[in-house]
Amino acid sequence: MFYRFLTVTLLLLVVLIGCSNESPSNGNTSAVDTTGRPDSEVSGARINLYDGGRVTTEIVAEKITQFEAQDSTMAYNLDIQSYDSLGQLNSVITGDSALIREQTGLFVIYGHVVVATADSTQLETELLHWNPKTDRIYTDAFVRIIRPDAIARGWGFEADQRIKSYKILHRVSGEADTYEKP
Repeated sequence: MFYRFLTVTLLLLVVLIGCSNESPSNGNTSAVDTTGRPDSEVSGARINLYDGGRVTTEIVAEKITQFEAQDSTMAYNLDIQSYDSLGQLNSVITGDSALIREQTGLFVIYGHVVVATADSTQLETELLHWNPKTDRIYTDAFVRIIRPDAIARGWGFEADQRIKSYKILHRVSGEADTYEKP
């Protein structure tokens, strides 16, 4: 009987301590502040963006962390594939990380950014802004554009996502293969 009474008393004590209104930080609310915590986190993510029933973009990331209150989603080690209206691959964008603003649909891609297009054009930079709604990419950073017959370099860049038409804004240099046709 004594052991039964002791067991019940200990259980009640554990329940009362566990249900206390006191925070574990002894009144220090910064220890339980959740503003720095993500709302969701996914590893091995694959996200498709649609226009009607057609996939326009596929985003693959090692990890995606979402902060809804800040309208910020971070993606790490990402690979973005963009498709045209016929479902053909337009371009592939890779980078170390990206900040995605879901309200506006804008992407800022950071670190070892490479854009490879279907026509073998390649853009290399460290920072790239991408607006999928307008199909535009741009940066103020250093860029290198490699085509089968030429290389161009400079600071600042504006282009369509397929890099068919582009403009390097400052300190432009480059090389081109020139040869005489027989």
